[in-house]
Amino acid sequence: MTIILQIAIPCPLRQTFDYLPNESNINWQAGLRVRLNFGSRELIGIIIKIKKSTDQQSNKLKPILECLDKTPLIPEELLSLTQWIANYYHHPLGDCFQSVLPKKIRLGDSSELQTETFWNIDKPINQTKLGSKQQQILTLLENNNNSIQQSDLYEQIGQCRASLKSLEEKQLLSQQQNIKLPSLIVKEEDLCQLNKEQQNVVNSVFKSRDSFAPFLLQGITGSGKTEVYIELADKIIKEGKQVLILIPEIGLTTQFVERFKQRLSAVIVVLNSSISDTERKQSWLLAKDAYADIVIGTRSAVFTPLKNIGLIIIDEEHDSSYKQYDGLKYHARNIALIRAQRAQIPILLGSATPSLESLYNVQQGRYKRLELTKRATGAKLPKVHLIDSNGPKAENGISSILYHAIKTQLDAENQVLLFINRRGFAPVLMCHECNWQATCTQCDARMIVHQRRNTLHCHHCGFMHRLPTQCPKCNHPELKTYGAGTEQIELSLQKYFPDTPVLRIDRDSMQKVNAFADMIQTIRQGGAKILVGTQMLAKGHDFHDVTLVGVLDADQGLLSADFRATESLAQLITQVTGRAGRGEKEGEVFIQTSQMEHPFWKGLIKQGYNATAEKLLEERKQMAMPPVGYLSIIRAEDQQEQLAIQFLTEVHAILNQQQKVIVMGPVPAMMEKRAGRFRAQLLLSCSTRKPIHQLLDHYIEAISALKLARKVRWSIDIDPLDLM
Repeated sequence: MTIILQIAIPCPLRQTFDYLPNESNINWQAGLRVRLNFGSRELIGIIIKIKKSTDQQSNKLKPILECLDKTPLIPEELLSLTQWIANYYHHPLGDCFQSVLPKKIRLGDSSELQTETFWNIDKPINQTKLGSKQQQILTLLENNNNSIQQSDLYEQIGQCRASLKSLEEKQLLSQQQNIKLPSLIVKEEDLCQLNKEQQNVVNSVFKSRDSFAPFLLQGITGSGKTEVYIELADKIIKEGKQVLILIPEIGLTTQFVERFKQRLSAVIVVLNSSISDTERKQSWLLAKDAYADIVIGTRSAVFTPLKNIGLIIIDEEHDSSYKQYDGLKYHARNIALIRAQRAQIPILLGSATPSLESLYNVQQGRYKRLELTKRATGAKLPKVHLIDSNGPKAENGISSILYHAIKTQLDAENQVLLFINRRGFAPVLMCHECNWQATCTQCDARMIVHQRRNTLHCHHCGFMHRLPTQCPKCNHPELKTYGAGTEQIELSLQKYFPDTPVLRIDRDSMQKVNAFADMIQTIRQGGAKILVGTQMLAKGHDFHDVTLVGVLDADQGLLSADFRATESLAQLITQVTGRAGRGEKEGEVFIQTSQMEHPFWKGLIKQGYNATAEKLLEERKQMAMPPVGYLSIIRAEDQQEQLAIQFLTEVHAILNQQQKVIVMGPVPAMMEKRAGRFRAQLLLSCSTRKPIHQLLDHYIEAISALKLARKVRWSIDIDPLDLM
């Protein structure tokens, strides 16, 4: 009887591979990592299954080179979840582990947890003749249950190696190596007194702690959803369980984690792309082995193994950042729901502007809706005004009405936030002599003017070159810009209000490490009176002195061909307006639009987000579009113009052999050329989910066997958010 290891290998092939064990005396189990030869490369694979065979053919199999773990590193729950992901998203299993595992784990790094020196007081101290630094050390230890990490000690007191050695020689302290945990020194505050609505939410979720129960928490902006999360986390931790919290943006992490640390004496680990690979591995291992009580992270944190998971929270559940657009095209919210269902635990989806998917699930009785209808501080919701953007302008797209409103608030020592969803200086650079426009050579897109860097920049592929001083086509010396981005608005406001600090917050100004956290601190301390920014500013931030919010160029969503654009615009406007008047002062919102009479504005401003969402949901039902109907897209791209279309035409011929699923296309993508590749897509549509999956399962091998399948890049996007 021969043991055969069935192994998932990081490659684009949709299968596992059989290998023989090497000579090592190991208890072979699923979840072990192994090093092996695959073709001409040495790779790390994951054992998925152990088989036994009497077949002589098995002797032709290659043995693995080395087993990297003594016991399975990938828990059974994570193995099973990854297999579900591969099946649901029709993605190669070995490649799925590239998204699921931290880089150092998947590259074969040691699975040992890092340790650190801890200092302990072992016996009562009566000795009084101590130096001031030694006394400081002992006081700090006494305030931390007589034990502290050396790094935390240095952070509080500074370098004190000699004092520690002296205390150790006097046998007042001892040192030992313990597992390295995230810093635990915080200013701990008592849990906040919740209002009746908040307490009702906590009670409802906590009551369901031993069963799968999806809740939609719809709370208006500023209603204290984070306080609810903290209270719930506290209750779950006290039951000896762990909590997974997903947030949409890295920029929200610092303030979010700080609020939890101030309230809870818990081990909190952070998982997002801003931390180092070493930190990420340590946090992942701490969560897996139940040393971490709370995991807070962005999209990919949904894969974190938790030994005793008791609750999942998704903040701003409507946010499109939870969808991965490259490689494995998963949606973190959907995977979190599957995890909660398998673990039989509650999951709380929070948002002031829930996605139509979640609202539809409430209608269908799949989710229970819980509501927070009042601002936690008692603050009133801001007044909203529409301004005609075709009316009198001060300059660069800022209307005279908005300019005077800004001046009034600045005179009253308040803060102002201006939102424009376009970074850079201007979206168009043009020559009036010959009508030349600056366009990207790699994409079907205009180049954006970035005046500070003196460059033209493509925001789609990253291509960049120096700003021309004359027309490249006719050599005319005068080139004009049209439209405005954050950079131009910032310069205009600095000109209008020269004595007032203006802070620009967008991806260009946030490139340094901790830049975002530093800027948030500056805003909170009142160091900037005017804030100009993109969507980064719209999400979850709590600025108590912001009394005016201005939305510039708000019509983009009304003119888009994407069927989700109106939903996204309604969410964005509601979220942005929610930044105003969150403190004791009342807030105002000014929205500039060239379509003053559009029914969208009347509905959103007079009746609110709920009424707008209900109307949009009815439209989706009539069109049989998501969340009522189901879509999938097969995408293809190639450097040769016709190959993507040609490949998808062949795929269409294969798939069109059945009747249940409507197969539309192939058509070029809305932006056909991107990063030097021509893109096309095939749309699959059905009133139920199952036939789409059955169709893809049935024909995926036939599609993979096509000659062009090995030449063009192609992928499957299940439940796509972007049809463009």
